[in-house]
Amino acid sequence: MPERSRPAVASDVAPEQSPAWLGIAVGLLVARWLMPAESTASGATLWLVTGWLLLAMTWSLSRLRRWPLSPLRFDRIDLAVTLLVTPQVVSAAWLIATGDGNGRAATNMACEWISLLLAFVLLRRWFSKPTDFQALARVTLAVAVSLSVLGIWQHHVGYRRAIESFKTLQDELDTAVRSRDISTARRLRAELAAAGVPLEGPARQLWERRLRDSREPYALFALANSLGGLLAPLLIYGLGLLSAWRHSDGPETDRKGFFGRLSTDAIFLVAGFLLISYCLLLTKSRTAWAGFAAGGVLLAGGQVLGWIKERPGRVALGASVPVLLVVVAFWTGGIDREVFTEAPKSLSYRFEYWKGTLGVIADRPLMGTGPGNFRQHYLAHKFEESSEEIADPHNFLLEATATSGLIGLAGLIACVVLLLAGRHQEDTASSATVGEQRDRGAPTGIIALGGVFGFALAMAPGWLLQGGLDTRLACVAAGFIVFWTCLPAVRPDRSIQRRATLAALVALLVHLLGAGGFSRPALMQLVLLLVIGWRPWPNRSHVSASAPSLGPARLAVVGCGALLMLVTLFAVNPVFQSSVADQQADNALLLRDRPGEAARLLHDAQRADRLDPAPSRKLARLRIEHATRNPVSDEVFEQAIRAATETSLRDPHNWVSAHDRARAVRLKWQRHRDDDVAREELIHWGTAAVDRYPSNPRLHAWLAETLAETGQASRAAREARQTIRLHQLLQSRGHVDKLLSRERLEQMQSLVQAAAEEGSWPQGRN
Repeated sequence: MPERSRPAVASDVAPEQSPAWLGIAVGLLVARWLMPAESTASGATLWLVTGWLLLAMTWSLSRLRRWPLSPLRFDRIDLAVTLLVTPQVVSAAWLIATGDGNGRAATNMACEWISLLLAFVLLRRWFSKPTDFQALARVTLAVAVSLSVLGIWQHHVGYRRAIESFKTLQDELDTAVRSRDISTARRLRAELAAAGVPLEGPARQLWERRLRDSREPYALFALANSLGGLLAPLLIYGLGLLSAWRHSDGPETDRKGFFGRLSTDAIFLVAGFLLISYCLLLTKSRTAWAGFAAGGVLLAGGQVLGWIKERPGRVALGASVPVLLVVVAFWTGGIDREVFTEAPKSLSYRFEYWKGTLGVIADRPLMGTGPGNFRQHYLAHKFEESSEEIADPHNFLLEATATSGLIGLAGLIACVVLLLAGRHQEDTASSATVGEQRDRGAPTGIIALGGVFGFALAMAPGWLLQGGLDTRLACVAAGFIVFWTCLPAVRPDRSIQRRATLAALVALLVHLLGAGGFSRPALMQLVLLLVIGWRPWPNRSHVSASAPSLGPARLAVVGCGALLMLVTLFAVNPVFQSSVADQQADNALLLRDRPGEAARLLHDAQRADRLDPAPSRKLARLRIEHATRNPVSDEVFEQAIRAATETSLRDPHNWVSAHDRARAVRLKWQRHRDDDVAREELIHWGTAAVDRYPSNPRLHAWLAETLAETGQASRAAREARQTIRLHQLLQSRGHVDKLLSRERLEQMQSLVQAAAEEGSWPQGRN
């Protein structure tokens, strides 16, 4: 039956815009910037994914209730972002299906990529008008200013307090150990572990050194580079809107200039920019500085000479501000000469990362390593003189290729081409809708409340799971409210908005070229938000002779509902159950010293999440430690071997999995030295661990010791010689966290000397 003709309908933006949806969307957007960007692979932010899926499903359902139904359109810009996201999801699905990696990390990252695509589609339609986007940008700038205040506090006060608090806890722990106060010692170790402090080993040494020597602010992220990557483009965007802010206070401001009179708005605007700029300096993020410079050049363009001729005084005043900030940062110790003198060394480290990444790409050119699995493969190609075990290549082009193969690189190139194509036509369309730009947009109060809602969302997990309120978040939320209230509103202009967002986008991409972050949803969310400002959804009305089909709308509802169910069943639920059991196991071990109960809880966590290798790895180490202390029965050794085997199945390319399996088998062989199968197996897995991380001297030392113990003196001497060479190389580079102890180094030297005395001087390994 032919469809009935219905009245003409407008595009699916304005009629379907709901203040409640806008507030929720802004809340989810803001919450992403208030959580560590580096925690996504572990599933810490999966609840944000379910929030976007639920929001998309309810929006799709609401469209079915509206008659006539507006068309569900999909344009070139949507296709561009889809081509960027799809290879990551395909690579993750391939990894999970084949079991060729850490399936949990791949699943979590695939869910994050899907939520980024949904967020882009929704926000681009809901914030299509310049007024709406500028209201959203005002919220974003207020978040940046409040995070900058927190970062400045961390630099000047927070680190000092953290050092004092750590020293107090450590002194109490040492006192409890000396006095044999076991319960107090367990409680203090649990507090240190809950705070993320490694309890022993090289990780503890590295953590103490960073706490002692570092002063870079990181706000609510895990790394100062991530904070710099957020602040630099937002500062460029804010500076790009200066002309719009200049005209926002009416003709009086136009005659005197924006800074011609000391209005409250001008004071808070300048203060906000100064706070962001100073915090950006304190991060010592050279890549963020380079991005800011690139964005500034694009923003200023060829207007600098004209400004110098027309307004030399203002240009001199503007140029003096960054110089003054640098002087202040030098004076307060925020930056030092090494920030600039060590820049070539930092760049050389980047080249080492990139060369190692090329080896990863050569090994897995088509499908890549899978999202969240880069580090396991990179360590096999890491340069011997490098120290950092990076989780990404520190270059978004290489990261797209390494994690999802050549299809990822093709998707990224196609995305860029589609974004750049058709610029003239869109500019014409934008200029033709100037009248529409003055239409009343969404209520700015709802958008601001959405920002406050985002802080509430970010505080909820800690309050619900740990029973405490994060005072940092509460203070940042208060600062957000103050700065949002005081920042002046803007009379938007499409051309100014597009120019500012393009400059900010360039700044962020330059940063990502040297710092990485392609797989960090917090930074990719900012990239997509800037794309929305640069390539907004066109506000064009169109006439349709007949109502659109219900098929696409129903398909959107079913698709979002199915994705929500899959994410809940295969991501959120297993991660939550496993995390709860894992935390209970830590408490049982640290607070109550009950390894049996901890093992049972870790086994429960292992069964709750069939993909995550973390519970299996903890269980394997617990079993190995138990077998080391109580080598009384073969069953103890078999339990350790089973747990280590399960870890290697869940994370087959990780050197830790192979090393734990070798350690477990070695314990069994030490009890039954006539077991040739166990001897060959422990050598096999020990060698596999070295092959997966050949630049780690500790692995070579362990293998050398094991080979000597099994009677293979010649091979043991070769490994010992390699150990000494790597130790000396890392020592010359200043990488103290990878060095051997004096006793272990002497042991390696004795193996080499013994082989030399027997007349079988070992040849170095290639």
